[in-house]
Amino acid sequence: MKGVISFRLEPSLLEELDRVSKEEGKTRTGIIKEAIRYYLQHIHRKNNSEGFVPFLEYRKVNEELKETLRRVSELEARIAELSKENELLKRDKKRRWFF
Repeated sequence: MKGVISFRLEPSLLEELDRVSKEEGKTRTGIIKEAIRYYLQHIHRKNNSEGFVPFLEYRKVNEELKETLRRVSELEARIAELSKENELLKRDKKRRWFF
């Protein structure tokens, strides 16, 4: 079912629409339809965002992940140091005299 919608645009927006329609090789109506479809899809995704992580939440999780990976790296470095110390202690025990 097709319908007709009539509305007014301020001159600057109409000029921009004409410029884009000429560049894209599309009619005003075609661009307006595409813009409405895009907007409605955006609203639909926004309203049905189960499993969708908003950008700020994603950023927070990403920063937490980076911090956790940094800590893991520090722990791995510390484990490597302790392993070296452990090996040195094992060697020293062989050389020591115990009474």
